[in-house]
This record gives sequence, structure tokens and C-alpha cells, in this order.
Amino acid sequence: MFLAQSGSLLQQIVFPIFLIWFVGLTFVLIRNDIEIIWKIATFFIFVFYFFQFFPELKEAYERLSKSYPSEILSWLYGIPRAIYFFLLFLWPIAVVRMYYSASPVLANMTARTLVAATLAYWIFFLVYHQFTGQIDTFFQTKFIEWITIVPTK
Repeated sequence: MFLAQSGSLLQQIVFPIFLIWFVGLTFVLIRNDIEIIWKIATFFIFVFYFFQFFPELKEAYERLSKSYPSEILSWLYGIPRAIYFFLLFLWPIAVVRMYYSASPVLANMTARTLVAATLAYWIFFLVYHQFTGQIDTFFQTKFIEWITIVPTK
């Protein structure tokens, strides 16, 4: 039910999320100081989610193949929305963790990092809200021209 309600956002950002996840997983697998059991576990978790979201990934890849400039533009609009929901879920977990943290340094660092990330997001949102027309015009014209590869003959 929840995935059906957030389907458009999920479909919008599933490909870049899995791309980032794949790069991160590759770095974890080549790191020497992580035990092999955790490498195997992270690999199988990635594989599980890959197969669970395979239809969405296939659809996103097809959209990317047909019109990559508009798909990349869709990512640029979808990722800030996903960050908003991520912060919404992260804050309650983080404050409980800060309370139960045995280390005051870790609790303060968590609070400082989350406050800075949230303030940066809000500033980004306010700037976008203030200059929506100009930013949208830039993305739909200049940015599309910049990322479009013109075939040479």
C-alpha cells in the first residue's frame, strides 16, 4: 500500500539510488578490513532489493535509454523530495539514538550533523521556492542543452 502511494517518487529515483548503492557496495567489497561475512551479507541484501525492484529498475533504464536528458532532470527534481522524506524518518530515530548513546561526543556529533543537514536542506528549499521560475527555466533549457550529446556524422 505504501509503495503504491509513493510510486511516482520511487520510480523517479530508483535508478540513481541503486547506482549509488552499487558503487558503495563495490567499495565495501574491495575494502580489506571488513570481515567476509559482512561483505557477503551486504551483497545478498543488495541482490534481494535488486530483484524486488527489478521491474522499476527496468522501466527506469528504458526511460533513461529513450531520453536520458529528461530522465536525469527527473532525478534532479526527485532526489530533493526523497531527502525530505529521509530526514522525516531519520530525525525520530536519531533523537532516540542520541538519548541512549553512551558517548556524549557521538550524541553531540549526531545532533550537529543532522541540524546542519536539515538547515542546508531548508536553505536549498527556500532558495528554490524563491527562484522557481528561473531555476526551472535553466534546467529545462540550458541544463538539457549542456547534457545532451549531439551525434556527429
